Amino acid sequence: MRTRKWITLIVVSLLIVTLLVSCTGTKGTKAEKYGLFMSHMTNAFTIEMSDAVKSKASELGLDLTVYDGGQDPAKQVSQVETAVTQGISCIVIEPASVDGLVPAIESATKAGIPVVVVNQMISKPEVASSFVGVKNVEGGELEMKTAAEAMGGKGNVAFLLGPMGSDAQLGRTEGYYNVLKDYPDIKVVFEQSANWKTDEALTIVENWLQSGTEINAIVANNDGMALGALKAVEDAQLLDKIKVYGLDATPDALAAVKEGKLAATISQSTTEQGKVAMETCYKLVKGEPVEKEIYVQFTLITLENVDDYLK
Repeated sequence: MRTRKWITLIVVSLLIVTLLVSCTGTKGTKAEKYGLFMSHMTNAFTIEMSDAVKSKASELGLDLTVYDGGQDPAKQVSQVETAVTQGISCIVIEPASVDGLVPAIESATKAGIPVVVVNQMISKPEVASSFVGVKNVEGGELEMKTAAEAMGGKGNVAFLLGPMGSDAQLGRTEGYYNVLKDYPDIKVVFEQSANWKTDEALTIVENWLQSGTEINAIVANNDGMALGALKAVEDAQLLDKIKVYGLDATPDALAAVKEGKLAATISQSTTEQGKVAMETCYKLVKGEPVEKEIYVQFTLITLENVDDYLK
């Protein structure tokens, strides 16, 4: 009888252990909590980025929560801090500010929580576990050089900028001015932030056009603003006089290029960025080594090659 009792105890103990393991999980399983912190979710780019991260998380069988920062660094900091206190396992973040998120990211990594910054680099990249994205300066240079060559190296250009202080706004705009050093006959007549938003860009460009100032090209930090500019230009029946350039290769922008309305857009491999960022986060949780910086490339898309990118 005593032997049977011991066997029963052993069986029960094994069942309890099995249940505990299945509930607790191991590194990289659904028991781990992952978070994607987006600066905002208001345009095609951020939606594509978020979808890519979610797709990879689903493929890996991970529990992922998506947070919308609403273009508010303070809100994003609060979201990160709350997730850390709730025991999040790894963070993928597209920061709303190059400076504002640094303390929160640093606190998370010091607490042993890996942080992968995606797309928008922060001012102290060393405090994050890894960065996945592009070199925004290069994207700005490619966009501006395309416009400058189409202008014949002379004329008036206007810039639509993203939220001031964001990495993409700073980098891409720096790229514009790097190129302009080689084109002294191109003058910047307007420069204003439309905060990535199509409707804001539409209103701004309408005001520019009503001023009577000659504009030969409008170069926007992203496609959303470029499409707003395009609508204003088209409404004013100036498509033959003003060329508009964007960046992100969003579906609407690609369609506009195909129609011959948008002069060009630039792909920054958005989906690849998102998937690589999520995979990098997963590897960090499992204790695998990852590169400190992982870059994808920009690609110029015009009427000549747009069919290769249309879905």
